[in-house]
Amino acid sequence: MNPIARCFIFFFLSNLVFFMNLAESKCQESFNCGYLGSLKFPLSDQPGCGLFLVNCTAIPLIQFRPGGLWYSIIQKISANKFKVADGSLNLYMGNRNCFAFRNTSILDSPLSSFSISPNLTIFRCSNFLHPDDREKIKYYFKNYRNYTLCDGYTLYYRDQDNDVPIDIVEKCSVVQMPVKHALESGDLFEQLSPEFELEWNISSDCLSCHSRGRKCVASNDQIHCEGKWTFKKKIFLTGGVSFVALIIFTSILLFLLIRRKYTLFKLLSLQAKPESQKGIELFLKNHGNLAQKRFKYSDLKKMTNSFRENLGKGGYGSVYKGRLPDGRLVAVKILNEPKENGEDFINEVASISRTSHINIVTLIGFCYEGSERALVYDFMPNGSLDKFMQNSADWQKLFEIIVGIARGLEYLHRGCNTRILHFDIKPHNILLDKDFNPKISDFGLAKLCPNRSSIVSMLVARGTIGYIAPEVFCRNFGEVSYKSDVYSYGMMILEIAGGRKNIDHEEVDHSSDIYFPQYIYKQLEMDDKNGVLEGIMNEDESQYVKRKMIIVGLWCIQTDPKQWRL
Repeated sequence: MNPIARCFIFFFLSNLVFFMNLAESKCQESFNCGYLGSLKFPLSDQPGCGLFLVNCTAIPLIQFRPGGLWYSIIQKISANKFKVADGSLNLYMGNRNCFAFRNTSILDSPLSSFSISPNLTIFRCSNFLHPDDREKIKYYFKNYRNYTLCDGYTLYYRDQDNDVPIDIVEKCSVVQMPVKHALESGDLFEQLSPEFELEWNISSDCLSCHSRGRKCVASNDQIHCEGKWTFKKKIFLTGGVSFVALIIFTSILLFLLIRRKYTLFKLLSLQAKPESQKGIELFLKNHGNLAQKRFKYSDLKKMTNSFRENLGKGGYGSVYKGRLPDGRLVAVKILNEPKENGEDFINEVASISRTSHINIVTLIGFCYEGSERALVYDFMPNGSLDKFMQNSADWQKLFEIIVGIARGLEYLHRGCNTRILHFDIKPHNILLDKDFNPKISDFGLAKLCPNRSSIVSMLVARGTIGYIAPEVFCRNFGEVSYKSDVYSYGMMILEIAGGRKNIDHEEVDHSSDIYFPQYIYKQLEMDDKNGVLEGIMNEDESQYVKRKMIIVGLWCIQTDPKQWRL
């Protein structure tokens, strides 16, 4: 038998078993539910599966019987014990409505039993009983507290074990209500609590039924197992699965053939660019003493769980969240197809390997394996500045962030043995750590100045539209230097302080008709002329910080680099 035939038979049989098991039970064994983590039987997020239905919203909800009340889940205490909140009880308590003392919807059944803690047993006795029965009830409950403001019945309760004759219990309904941990001296409504701990226990017969892959149901106080497969049903399923397996196997075979041809084509294309490969390998060899670790591509797949969680995507490639073996969180940037000579990869490794500063992102390692290029950084839990500035009104924090960026730039321009020019300073390339300390990142366009010269030569413009200094794309404005980064920094400050996205577009037909710095300057000039703070300014302490940021930003974006640029 040839290898392809053996492969098909193995594939068919394994998939047949898989689909048979899948058909036996379409319900998941476990499911993830936000901050509650992984949950399993008797809980389920699918109707018809499990005994209790869970709705995994922002605040998860649980329903203990079909059509019953939904309870908010506050905390998972153990696998069979939650702290929950009863929203309707909270409403009744607020209105002092006696309907709060209804029979609870969490009722025991042959499948499960429940206990509420802390709880108070309340006897609800009708006011329309026979006079003899009413006297008997008053006598037995003489040492109990009572609540008489409910229409048609009286409630009896006490903070002790209740030992009441059976004939009294038959004349009064018994309700278990959740209460505060320590009973107070106030009336009954003040003792109640909408939040309580709820524990459940599943009958052994039901657990046995579930372990056999079947569903337990209760009928006439007895437990039955459902879900048995008939021979005819299995034959029908086998035929269907065989057909599906054949289609899947054929598809996989075609995919492998296409992939084989693509791999061959990719290898040929890589061989056509030997200079690029040699250039990067030569760079890595010459810098063999780099502090950063060189990872294998298989290491990256392992630390990112096969690139499961995507943090962002851009022209450079994609960034994924990962975890090192020691538990440290990292961000893994997988670069797109490299430039002709791998310049972006070399720039980033060469630039950051020379830095060590609180406001510069830390490069932990890199990967260069075949056509795969990747960079591994410290994970920044607060994301990028462009997202933070859109949702933050904390001007003092924003001011601290731009000061931190300035310190990082000063370090790159003056603090390193080799001057580094970034050429792509913008909010998207500023990352924020857990304490909102800014970190300058993405050195793919950077240039090194080994002799610490101020002037650099460039064949083509580099950077992002809106942040590029005039001299970078037009030499008539002056020579390209570290002051080009200062211009980008100034435009970024104006964007933060002036709210580029908050311009009233009704003032003009097209937003492109406004030169953004001109708009900021006119607003500032108008505020001074009128003697009032309006438009982008308001009379409070935060506006002083905004004004200061705008003035510094305007200093940084002078057309002539020699004028005022720091």
